[in-house]
Amino acid sequence: MSRFLLVAVLAAPLALAACSSETATPPVEPSADAASAEAPGTTVPAPPAEAQMEGGVQVARIEAGAMGFQPRTVTFRAGVPARLVVTRTVEDGCSSQITLPAYDVEATDLPMNTPVAIEFTPDEDREAEFVCGMGMQRGTIAVVS
Repeated sequence: MSRFLLVAVLAAPLALAACSSETATPPVEPSADAASAEAPGTTVPAPPAEAQMEGGVQVARIEAGAMGFQPRTVTFRAGVPARLVVTRTVEDGCSSQITLPAYDVEATDLPMNTPVAIEFTPDEDREAEFVCGMGMQRGTIAVVS
């Protein structure tokens, strides 16, 4: 065992010399394609969603999942009835409820894999937050004219 330790101690300076900056190649700047490529095993958050009109009501669908609320931002038009449809896809206590304090929507239960509709009428240009029952996961409702 002591012979192994002696070899390791003597080899360390050689290994460090091989990594010296004199012999290292200069860093290569990543290309735009490489910078935008998704790293293996990562999940990219969904882009903001704009509500779609369905029978005179603007509707946006979000998921309460492993990445929190996705998409995290939804856009509604002011003065038009709105419906936020939320589907919980994970067994997680934090994702089991949602609330919209700015529109006086109290905690609403989100049963697993069941779309739940929350209806309100956005009143003015502003951003309003929606949050999970524990207040840890958040999203934004962007209201525009």
